[in-house]
Amino acid sequence: MHHCHHALIRCMDFRLQKAVDEWMEENHLPDDCDMISVAGAGKDVLVNPDGFVATQIGLSKKLHDTKTVLLMHHMDCGAYGGHSAFENLEAEKEFQVREMKKIKEIIESKNSEMEVKMLLAHIDDDGEVEIEAVG
Repeated sequence: MHHCHHALIRCMDFRLQKAVDEWMEENHLPDDCDMISVAGAGKDVLVNPDGFVATQIGLSKKLHDTKTVLLMHHMDCGAYGGHSAFENLEAEKEFQVREMKKIKEIIESKNSEMEVKMLLAHIDDDGEVEIEAVG
């Protein structure tokens, strides 16, 4: 069995790629992380708790003995309607954090031995991305 400690659930949005790569390097994860990349990141878990993302988490756990799920959502996510779906950035951030908490609860209830850590990526008007731990 091949082992890795982490699985990263992230949005497929190309704007995140460089920042995610850099963040992974800074956190010593490139050789210790399975990648699960889908539109809306963890949104699939809310829509279908036994769907694609849940299956990928299960495979990561089974094949690589993964212990930690890194759940990364981002601001201005098209799967959630982008910035225009929210009154302001604060409301959008609060929504994303609430969604991630629900997703975290579902993942941990199905995988009691796994820990879920939540991350939120902010994309500024210049395309620069900052990733922060939340919750």
